[in-house]
Amino acid sequence: MTDHDIDKTIDQLCTHLKPVKCCNPTRNSLLWILLAVCYTSAVALTIGFRDNIIESMGREDFIFELLLAFSIALSASFMTFWVSIPDCEKYKKFMAIPLTLLAVQFMWISDRVFFEGLGDIRENWLTHCWMNTVLHTSLPALAVILLVRKSGATVMPCLLATYALVAVTEFGWIGMRLVCPKDNVGEAYLLNFLPFVIIGVVLGFMAKKLFRW
Repeated sequence: MTDHDIDKTIDQLCTHLKPVKCCNPTRNSLLWILLAVCYTSAVALTIGFRDNIIESMGREDFIFELLLAFSIALSASFMTFWVSIPDCEKYKKFMAIPLTLLAVQFMWISDRVFFEGLGDIRENWLTHCWMNTVLHTSLPALAVILLVRKSGATVMPCLLATYALVAVTEFGWIGMRLVCPKDNVGEAYLLNFLPFVIIGVVLGFMAKKLFRW
C-alpha cells in the first residue's frame, strides 16, 4: 500500500468526524441523584409509608442505616459518572469511598445476623417485597443506562456497572425501608438486596456490551 493509499484511507475514515464537547460527569451525576431522590420519594408516597414511620425515625439504628445507605448511594452515583469518561484518572482517588462504606454496611448486617438472626419472613414476600423493589428501581436504573450511553465513553465498563448497581440498589433500598414495616434482617436486608444480587450477576456479563463506546 502506497502513502497515497494510506492517506486516502485516513481521509475516508475521518470524513464524518467532528469535534464534540466533553460532557460534565459531575453535572450528570447531580441530575441523576435528583431524579433518584424525587422518584424514590414519589414511589414511597404512592405505596404509603410504613405505619410506624414516626417511631422508626426516632430510633438511632434506623437513622444510621438510612444515612449509611444514602452516603453509599451518593458516592457510588458520583463514581458511576466519573468513570464514564475516558479521562477519569483524577477521580481514581475517590474510588475506594463507596466500596469502604459498602464494607461497613456488610459488617453492620453481619453483626445484626449474629446477634438477632434472620427473623421471620412472611409467606407473600414475592408480591410485597420484590414487586415494590422493582418499582423503586426501574426508572433510576433506566436513567443511568441512558445517561451513560449518551454522554459517556468509559474505559472501565465493569467497574462502572458495579458503581451503577450499588447506587441504584442503595436508593431503592432506602425506599423499601420507608415503606416496608419489617425491620428483621431477613426481610430488611436479605429479601430487599437479593434481587440486586441477581441483577448484578446478569449485568456483569452484559457490562462491556451495555456500556461500550
